[in-house]
Amino acid sequence: MSAMEHIRYLAETVGPRGSTTPQEAEAARYAARVLKDLGLEPVTEPFTSARSAWYPYVLFTGLALLAEILFWAAGRTGAIIAAVLTAVALASVLLELAFRPNPIRWLLPKGRSQNVWARRMPTGEVRRNVIVMGHLDTHRTPLAFSTDRWVRLFSRLVPIGLASAVALLLLFILGAAVPGLIWRLLSLPFALVILGVFLITLQADFSPYTAGANDNATGSGIVLSLAERLSREPLAHTAVWLVLSGCEEVGCYGAEDFARRHRHELGNAIWITLDSVGGAHSSPAYLTHETFLLTVPSDPQLLTLAERIAANHPEWGAHPHHFRGAYTEGSIAAKYGFRVLTFTSHRRDGVLPEWHRPTDTVDHLDPKVVEHTETFVWELLQEIDQEKDR
Repeated sequence: MSAMEHIRYLAETVGPRGSTTPQEAEAARYAARVLKDLGLEPVTEPFTSARSAWYPYVLFTGLALLAEILFWAAGRTGAIIAAVLTAVALASVLLELAFRPNPIRWLLPKGRSQNVWARRMPTGEVRRNVIVMGHLDTHRTPLAFSTDRWVRLFSRLVPIGLASAVALLLLFILGAAVPGLIWRLLSLPFALVILGVFLITLQADFSPYTAGANDNATGSGIVLSLAERLSREPLAHTAVWLVLSGCEEVGCYGAEDFARRHRHELGNAIWITLDSVGGAHSSPAYLTHETFLLTVPSDPQLLTLAERIAANHPEWGAHPHHFRGAYTEGSIAAKYGFRVLTFTSHRRDGVLPEWHRPTDTVDHLDPKVVEHTETFVWELLQEIDQEKDR
């Protein structure tokens, strides 16, 4: 089966695949069947994950708003409690943005998910390991992603919201040290910003899941198509781990579980992420960096290989891109010390087509972009297989 056939099955037959939902589990069973039919031995590894990408920020802003109420209603004691609440909430959300354990995660509703993976061994001695990962789950369709203008507005509002929380924390401390009405009045504009973020993030979980044709049936479809290609043409000295992950959309819980379980046997492995790689009016993009809270650089040697392949195939329109204001599973790979390269299909203006929208359907894909991305990754695997040992 081609990548497009897998994409169509995931996006249309299975349909929306929210994190920890039965539909996400159905997609995982489909991936396992495909891998088994190719003669591989797929492994399904369950894990526990948060159910929502938005609850952490609802809790963060909700605690900040509660702190503001206490600041107004309970005098110096209220200011002290407000400062403590805001400090804990702010520290927690910063840790969440860096994919680190934090108190907010303890409060999140949880569910069960799963990764599916199989390993295609080379014909000769194993000299290196490569992970090729695409996530199976899909996001909701919130107001914050409903148009390009909303995406730009929300990307600006998030850092303003964090800065507003810092400003509130300072005002709460001042109000505890030197009580006065002035501190309360000064806090109001910052509280209004926090209220705006609270309402936008709260709305998100009342929206339906997207069918996720681009994000990320395309990445998963290419992983499954590469599995079939590798069954016909295995590499000489590279073991390829084909991973269909769960719960990327809620904080990369599946990638985290996979990396934690297998980091010792994988060693200094290469980790290739495929995420949203078939958008209409786009072309293959390889990330030089991705910046969420922290900036994650791609492996320099892999970037050199990618640049050479792109230069040899100008007809693909492949280009480098710095992904800002969001994340991929490459962030988790970097956290665990793997050599990272991530592929997306950004447009030249930096927009990711149909991102988290009801319109992320198969008819809004460009099969040529899917084909070019798969061929790009296949050539990259050939180059890696010939790479001198590191």
